[in-house]
Amino acid sequence: MTEYYGELCTRMYESDKSIAAGKELDFYLSFVTDQNMRVLEPMCGNGRMLLPFMQRGITIEGFDLSEDMLHACIEKGKKLQLAPNVYKQRLEAFTSEKQYDLIMIPFGSFSLLPTELVSQSLASMKAVLAHKGKLLLTIMLKHDGIQEMPEWTKVNEQQFQDETIVVHKKVRYDAKQSLLASHLKYELVRGGEVVQTELMDFPLRLYALEEFQQTLAANGFEHIVVHEVKEGYGAGTYFYVFECAVS
Repeated sequence: MTEYYGELCTRMYESDKSIAAGKELDFYLSFVTDQNMRVLEPMCGNGRMLLPFMQRGITIEGFDLSEDMLHACIEKGKKLQLAPNVYKQRLEAFTSEKQYDLIMIPFGSFSLLPTELVSQSLASMKAVLAHKGKLLLTIMLKHDGIQEMPEWTKVNEQQFQDETIVVHKKVRYDAKQSLLASHLKYELVRGGEVVQTELMDFPLRLYALEEFQQTLAANGFEHIVVHEVKEGYGAGTYFYVFECAVS
């Protein structure tokens, strides 16, 4: 059965992407200029960004499609004496009577949306963005040297006490659609036997910087600024964040 960020995937994600920190976190926090601001994080996953915001007294809520990721967020919050306001929801179907001063989707998650849902998802966020509010989005960028993996290839292994999760991967790139399609297989191994298997499709829509700027503009966003965050995920890394607003 194919899962979307299921139990085994979530455990692996938690092992090295549990809490945002450093320059990545500092960048997003810099947009909270007033403790009374209301923040929304669609596609919040395991709360790696949402929980540090809560720890600083910021009013934030989030949603995601993965129940396992949301459960990880809630359980992690309990250990921090926090009660995160998170719920299951699709971005393209999101509506609210609230208006948010800051809406953010970090870590490239917006690229998980297929092309046919992009405009609808942007419209959902635009509808709840407050006057003078900011939308912050990261995407996965087109790049040279993409390596396809036509056969299952072992890419990761993580020990958890008396059991191990082994990850295998296939990768195909459709240049015409700018779609990097990864197929992931998570195997839980205990006592030398595979006791649980989880499959996940992981399609990423890749963009050029100018292309995504045009996408935002075509969907009614203005004052578009592209930020380069150097060392954002650690030494030698960088990522781009699109800041935009509506009139």
